[in-house]
Amino acid sequence: MNHQALESVCNEVYRKFPEFTGVRPKESVYDQNLILLVFSAKVKTANGMSLSRSVRVVADPQGKIIKCSTSH
Repeated sequence: MNHQALESVCNEVYRKFPEFTGVRPKESVYDQNLILLVFSAKVKTANGMSLSRSVRVVADPQGKIIKCSTSH
């Protein structure tokens, strides 16, 4: 994935999930023409505890998001 397409996907993730702002994703091949980007971060809960959270994004090489999911 080229730099401009990656930045486009990252900006969309940062907009939807502000707690991931500045987190760089791990990139891997998902399918022949698709790329999997995994954003991982630790966030603070309301009671001060730490919670691991991740966002998985499947995108095409041009930066179009096909699927996005999050987990706790």
